[in-house]
Amino acid sequence: MEYRDKILALAQTSPLLPSGVAKALATNSIMAGAMLSEMCSKGLLKTSALRVGGSPLYLIPGKEEQLLNHLESLNEKDRRTVLKLQQEKIIRHSEADPLTQVSLVQVKDFAKPLTVTYENKQETFWKWFTISDKDAEELIRTKLEGPKAIETPKPAEQKTLTEKPIEKTAPVKPKPAAGDFWEQTQTFLTKNSITLTEQTTIKKKIEFDLIIELPSPVGKLSYYCKARNKKKITEGDISAAYVQGQIKKLPVIYLTNGELTKQAKEILTQLKGITIAKV
Repeated sequence: MEYRDKILALAQTSPLLPSGVAKALATNSIMAGAMLSEMCSKGLLKTSALRVGGSPLYLIPGKEEQLLNHLESLNEKDRRTVLKLQQEKIIRHSEADPLTQVSLVQVKDFAKPLTVTYENKQETFWKWFTISDKDAEELIRTKLEGPKAIETPKPAEQKTLTEKPIEKTAPVKPKPAAGDFWEQTQTFLTKNSITLTEQTTIKKKIEFDLIIELPSPVGKLSYYCKARNKKKITEGDISAAYVQGQIKKLPVIYLTNGELTKQAKEILTQLKGITIAKV
């Protein structure tokens, strides 16, 4: 259709807003929005996570660098995070401060997560969106100072975690008790009719990553649950769990027997989709 060619021509030099398309095609914003949505559904255009006046930008796939001309639309913290990542190319999640960790999740157009295995532990790194996974791997090797220490995921597995769907698995029975805290966690799940579908031990007896299902009027809802035996829960603990929930595309329950620090309570007011529960 003719309008598609016109819109693609407009998008060659700059991402588009519905209002601009409406003006260029002498139509209204509702019609322009419908045209843009239809082109996105066919893969001719894509939308940005960045918002301008509440609306995403529409751009041709492969022309993501055009979004750098719209950094002024980000809040100050996210803009600083983007510029920092642009300069460093790779940021190790565990080395970033809590607010930067949260910000890296928000600036999805520019920050892409990669997971590597180092010293038998999975770690998340954030790469600048224009560099390849191969180049990112070399930068990560340098940062870790151990070229043989990284086990890179196989090509078929090298999707970003945000793209990885949560697989449907049959409910699993909790593993044998790994200490008093696990027993408390198990009791909490049973008491609240929560189904455990996945369990990963992060630190024996004190820290577990769970995928759980909660009953609701509309059916079972999946959550990522961080179960942590710790006296003081910091803002770093909260932000790390929040980021994992964002990566898994699941709301978060932070299950603990500890108390939140003042800073942890403050960062909770800035985050959505995370709930604190006490065992």
